[in-house]
Amino acid sequence: MRPFEVKAHLAVGLAHAAPWATSLDGLLASEMWEDEKAAARGRGQYLEAAGPDEVPADLDLPLARCTLGGGDDWHWCATYAYPEDPVDAPEIHHWSGRPDHRALEQLSRYRPSVISDRQGRYRARQMPLLLTSTRTVLWRGVGDIDRVSATLASIDAIGKKRSQGEGQVLRWEVHPVDIDAWSAGHLHPNGHLGRLSPRICLQGKPTVETGGLGRGAIRPPHMHWSRMREVCMPWTPQ
Repeated sequence: MRPFEVKAHLAVGLAHAAPWATSLDGLLASEMWEDEKAAARGRGQYLEAAGPDEVPADLDLPLARCTLGGGDDWHWCATYAYPEDPVDAPEIHHWSGRPDHRALEQLSRYRPSVISDRQGRYRARQMPLLLTSTRTVLWRGVGDIDRVSATLASIDAIGKKRSQGEGQVLRWEVHPVDIDAWSAGHLHPNGHLGRLSPRICLQGKPTVETGGLGRGAIRPPHMHWSRMREVCMPWTPQ
């Protein structure tokens, strides 16, 4: 396990929910979970997602763990994506969706004569999508560089709306960096906080800029209630 830096060269940029971009631990966990599901299907088995009352098991990511939080408040030593050369303001794309009336007719025993595109559950939608225009994004972390490289090699797009062409990755670079493990697992290249972290992780680090205090997921799966903690938010540009 050693400090490393990951660089993704992008076609045009990536779409992500504000205010911070894709986490490296989430990216690795998602790819490894897909591989596990594919392997299970090959054996004739199916893996089910954890239910609302279950606590999902942690995958064996190729990353070191930061255990300063104690107990179950540990997190992976990896940051969120840091755009190297972003533009001043995000580019706004739009996506639209409209129900296929013929498909609805085939799936249901009864279909009303009129399905409104302007109201109700089956209305047409048009939504904005924020795109950060940048040629490269960076992550830092501590872990097994060879395993990280092998896992990322099969990922060809990151962020939101990947199937619509957003977030296309041209190539990956993973290489060691000569910095201490704590900085690699917590800070962006500019020295500001680069991930959701327990407050104790920043004890004795008064000069590190953060995004304030809030509630968020400390490690993947990020949408599960069992991962929510009171944490320091990552720094974001104003």
